[in-house]
Amino acid sequence: MITTDELLLLLAGIMLLGFIGEIAFRKKRIPDMLLLLLIGILIHYSGIIPTVYISILKSFLSFVGIIALILIVFGGLLRLDLQKYGHSVSKGIWIAVADLAFAIGLMTPLLYYIFHIPLIISLLISTILSETAAPFIIPLLARIKMNEGIAHSIEVETIFNSVLNVIGALLILSIINQQVTFVSLTSFLFGSISEAIVLGGVIGIVWLIVLKQASAPHYYIATIAVLFVIWGVSDYIGASAILAVFIFSIIIANSLTISKIVKISGTIDTSQLNFFNQEITFIVLTIFYVYIGILVNIFDFRALLLASVFITALVAIRFLEIFTLNGTTKWFGKDTLLVSSFVHRGPTVIVLLGIVLASDPSIFSNYGNTIFYVVILSILVGSIGFAAITRRYSTSTVPTQTVPAEQTSTDVKPP
Repeated sequence: MITTDELLLLLAGIMLLGFIGEIAFRKKRIPDMLLLLLIGILIHYSGIIPTVYISILKSFLSFVGIIALILIVFGGLLRLDLQKYGHSVSKGIWIAVADLAFAIGLMTPLLYYIFHIPLIISLLISTILSETAAPFIIPLLARIKMNEGIAHSIEVETIFNSVLNVIGALLILSIINQQVTFVSLTSFLFGSISEAIVLGGVIGIVWLIVLKQASAPHYYIATIAVLFVIWGVSDYIGASAILAVFIFSIIIANSLTISKIVKISGTIDTSQLNFFNQEITFIVLTIFYVYIGILVNIFDFRALLLASVFITALVAIRFLEIFTLNGTTKWFGKDTLLVSSFVHRGPTVIVLLGIVLASDPSIFSNYGNTIFYVVILSILVGSIGFAAITRRYSTSTVPTQTVPAEQTSTDVKPP
């Protein structure tokens, strides 16, 4: 039985590893996610941490994963600054929707018909792998001179993509866990979604009024607590918890616009919310990265082979998506090829992988290593493609932005 002291030392060690990973990212541009995954792999094969400790961490995986998903969705919507991005917001959201649609529409048949993976599992894997990872893509955008409007659209895409990615994957996991017929499935989805919209909307408006009228200094802590309440209540009544969180987050993130509609006065400083969200997410994702690294089997060569095929398909899908969008909208122009190279997968995939493990270990056992390798290969392929394509671009004189693991595009300092 692990003692309290040993548990504290274990958690402290993991958090310090996260700090070291962040330093490596800022100084050497080594992605902290990759470094922490590597540390987890080394722990796995060195046997430094006894198996009993790892088992105890596993018992917290679902809980920590839920917190991570809540913070990813909330933080992502907080960063959709309408004043900063302007007209690029709508374009970025449409690109994010296209990411999900193309990945599901083309990847799912491939997995189902070619690899004979059950349809619902194929749908889940395709949805999980539809991410475009902000922590890798946004710093790349800052390294070159390109159309500012396109760069902002891609930033919005990577932020909103993670939100859609999480919502879609959790809805599919809910369907898998329900084991229902088509008729009951339709009823379940309709009830789950409608209840989530009502719950998230009502609590969002009420909490917005509370925040506008109360001037408590630690409102950001209370707001995170309300997010947890929304998840717990939604899950208890059978509503889509992540969708309720999404609706609530939209209301809080767009407090100025919503306030005009409901006619309430006062302002909300979302910078403190954003900062506090980053700090919590740093701890949560650090634990996740190390733990997933501990669980994967890097000597699963069949998974590596499958991942190679998957990433080839995902690269082709990304190129088809962007060239199709450009052909119909002319959004990207001469930057079409560059935008097509952003195939990087990252934090959201890793977190969802942990949720899959907690929700259905058999799915993780069969496809966890493959999904892990897809993330690694996507970062490698995306970085090589970016380097090759940007040879004709000028280097930006603006310092490269550093993006924490929780997918922020800039560091937010507390006021």
